[in-house]
This record gives sequence, C-alpha cells and structure tokens, in this order.
Amino acid sequence: MSSSINGTNVTTLLERLVDGEATGLGVGPAPTGFTPLDEVLDGGLLPGELVLLGGQPAVGKTLSALQWARTMAGNGRNVVFACFEHDEHSLLGRLISQEIPRVAPDLDPSSMITARDQVRNLILGLTTLDTVVNTHPLVRKALESLYDDAPSILLNRASTHRTTPKALNELCDRHLAPGDVLFVDYLQKVPIPGITNLSDRIFNATEELKDLATSRDIIVVALASADATGIGADRLRMENLRGSDSLGHEADIAMILNQKSSAASENHTKFDLNMLQAAKQMVILSIEKNRRGESGLHMEFKKDFGNYRLNPAGNFVAEHLRGE
Repeated sequence: MSSSINGTNVTTLLERLVDGEATGLGVGPAPTGFTPLDEVLDGGLLPGELVLLGGQPAVGKTLSALQWARTMAGNGRNVVFACFEHDEHSLLGRLISQEIPRVAPDLDPSSMITARDQVRNLILGLTTLDTVVNTHPLVRKALESLYDDAPSILLNRASTHRTTPKALNELCDRHLAPGDVLFVDYLQKVPIPGITNLSDRIFNATEELKDLATSRDIIVVALASADATGIGADRLRMENLRGSDSLGHEADIAMILNQKSSAASENHTKFDLNMLQAAKQMVILSIEKNRRGESGLHMEFKKDFGNYRLNPAGNFVAEHLRGE
C-alpha cells in the first residue's frame, strides 16, 4: 500500500534526507511577477496550493490573474486558464495588450493608445494580422514576445454546463504536469452535477479544486466573487465572498483586491483631494490568509486598465485601512 494510506515514519523520512533522496518535486515557487507580493510569498506560489483571489466586479481580478499566468509561462510553467467570463479571443486580446508595456515600458501615452487600438481591431476582425505587423512594429514586437511562450498557455472558454471538476481534471491530464498552474475564473461558477444549492455547490467545488492541487502537485489559482454583502462595500473582506466558509477553510492563500479610494481609511482622504485622486489610481491587494507565512499584509498597485493590467511594481500600503 502507498504511504498516503499507511503514513511514513519520521526516522525513515530523515534517513532519506541523509541518503540524498529527493523528497519533493524539485520544483520551486512560481513567481507572480508582482512585487512585493513574491517576496512576501517567499518567491511565489507552490505546487499543491489552492490560492484564492477575491474582489468586487471590475477591480482587476481577471487581468491580474492573466498577468500572473503570463509570467509563469515565461518562467517555464505550463498554464491552463479556464474562464467562465470571457472567450479565448477576448483573453488573447488582453494578453497582447498586456505585452505592449512589457516590451516598451517607456512608451508615450499616445503611441500606447495607437498600439492598443490596433490590438482591439485585430481581435474584432477589423484588420488583418499581416496589416498590423507590417504597419505597427510595436504590436509586432509584442506579438513576437508573446509567441515565444504561447505554447505554454492554454486559454479555455469555460461553461457552467460542461466545465465540471471532472472536465478540469481532464484538461490538467492533457496539458499540465506537476508544478504547473491551473487558473479558474471564477470558482463560484464551477458546476457540480446533481447539486443546485449554491452553498453546497461552492463547498464541493472548493474541495474538488483543492484536491486537484494536492493530487496532481499543481498550483490552482481560483478567482472568487463577492456576495450581496460585499457588492458596494467600501472594503471587501474574506467573509464577503460567496461561500466564504468553504473558501476560507480550504484555501492555502487567500488574497482580496480592493479599490484604494474606498478601502483606505477616510481619515487619509476625506480632507485631502490630492490624496483621494491618487488613491483612485490604485488597488490594494491584501493577504487575508497565508498558511505558510504572514497574513494581514497590504500592497498597492497602480491601475493600467487601458492595457488590461496592473503595474506589477507595487509597494506596501502606508495608510490605515477601513476596519483596522
């Protein structure tokens, strides 16, 4: 029988270390590309972890997850991005738009807008790839950069009818090895055959995704939506996510995105219009749970929603947040 049933004596485990036997996968953390997030997480996300990223609508969950996926693919990981919200072409357009600042970080705003318009027209079928690459060298450069890692990224238009945990498991079978990454956007839409009650469905979906992470030694990043108490809240917390009891129990790491302008204590912004305007350009990423390190940490990142991204070079939040 396997050790997963009978267990393994600590003496045996120590002897294996002494003998130089490999005890792990030999796969290190997967960086997200966001600083100081990666430093807080000791290098990134680890195989076997279920990682939650929650937030209100339009706060940047999907685009942040896409940035992480792109970074991980660039670091040699295979990535599956199963999305219930957008089709593959929409996600591709976002990836290309994100790539432009990667290849030209100092580009002036006017040129950035022109390049972005060309990407939009390409995805909408209003122009051809040949036309774009021959007339817009910056877009060509972004496409070439993304193409290098494109084989490592699978985009999947998920469905509330067919993308069950079994279907996700089959996707992993075909595309992911230990150490690779599955993104699910978002968890509360994962269908569970035979279960219609929302709370029960979220409970089962969360358990299934955690089991997928541990049984396959992959990283599972699941996006999570707010419940009725969280929609419109000044600051979203873990308890404001739909199915928060299940999510909080199973997740190894749980992070929440909030608008800084509403999440920061009004003591900082109520009487300072300049600070309020600056806060409107930022989102706050809070680590609400971290099984292998510190939680209760808050980082801020500047919005670049025109390019479907956050500026990955962030800072720790200096201000107090509401409720603290």
